[in-house]
Amino acid sequence: MKTRLSAILFALSLAAACHKNEAKGPVVAKVGDDVITADELKHRLDETSPFLRARYNTLDRKKEFLENLIRNELLAQEAQRQGYDKSPAVKEQMKRAMIQELIKHQLDEKLTGQDIAEGDLKKFYDAHLDDFVKPERARVFHILLPAKEPKEKAEARKKAVALLKDIDAREKKGEVNAFQTTAMKESKDQLSAPMGGDLRFLSHEELAKAYSSELATAAFDLKNPGDKGGPIETPAGVELVKLQVKTVAPNRSFDESKDSIRGRMARERRSDEYDDWMKKLRQNTTVAINDAELEKVVVEGAPQGQPGMMPPVGLNPMQGHQPNAAPPVPLHPAVTPPTAASKIGGN
Repeated sequence: MKTRLSAILFALSLAAACHKNEAKGPVVAKVGDDVITADELKHRLDETSPFLRARYNTLDRKKEFLENLIRNELLAQEAQRQGYDKSPAVKEQMKRAMIQELIKHQLDEKLTGQDIAEGDLKKFYDAHLDDFVKPERARVFHILLPAKEPKEKAEARKKAVALLKDIDAREKKGEVNAFQTTAMKESKDQLSAPMGGDLRFLSHEELAKAYSSELATAAFDLKNPGDKGGPIETPAGVELVKLQVKTVAPNRSFDESKDSIRGRMARERRSDEYDDWMKKLRQNTTVAINDAELEKVVVEGAPQGQPGMMPPVGLNPMQGHQPNAAPPVPLHPAVTPPTAASKIGGN
């Protein structure tokens, strides 16, 4: 509860400070020594959703909204009178807010990616073509009956026909995994047999390379999940194949991909800029770490002496942490676009 109150008081004191420093334009209300301007009122209204904004179209409704801002001012001024602006919790929240503003103005607003030339976007597309154009893949099961000589192949084909007839009959009776069960018993492919003949997801090229072009062609000729093919004569012998599912082959052209490429390149550029910026700040500032005292710090509930522990949430400025404030009127937009602050903790 204390933390929550401190966060709210922080937001309110920050709002009050902004009023004193940024009050411009016609004044719509005076609260003590501070003022609320028409521009500020409009800005706060613009931060609300269009649905809520539509209700504030009369003088009475605007006064209702203004009352929220006035309450914020009164609370902020009282918090300052009682010295909460000097509270360690408020100072910590203020520090986080300043870091967010610094990163936003230093990186996010300057490196939006709109200046990236189309030629550079095309180079990125060509260099990462596999991200945008992927072959169709299929997950298939197979049963291998090894055979080399003509006589062996004839016997294997005869057995494969019998197995396929048995599988069909069992499936008609409701045994959905009849093919896989038979593969576990009859297939001589030591890698896939224990998994019911499962070859996992492979493209035509991958299946042909790993097994044979004959098996790949037969597998990709199957149209619907559950379809079966064979007997198929391959260099390894005689095989049966069953289609589990096919994936859609994404084939996004450069024009279809430009916007996502621009965003990706912008994020990568902001990430690099952030690294270089932090490196320069570190080089220009004396930083000393006292390992002896650091070792004595006990983290409650955490195993001691474990390497690779993650730092506490909120200590990294690039995690995009927002002050936990909830005054009657939002002090910041509820939704923000991906920024450089999202570099650590997910890109």
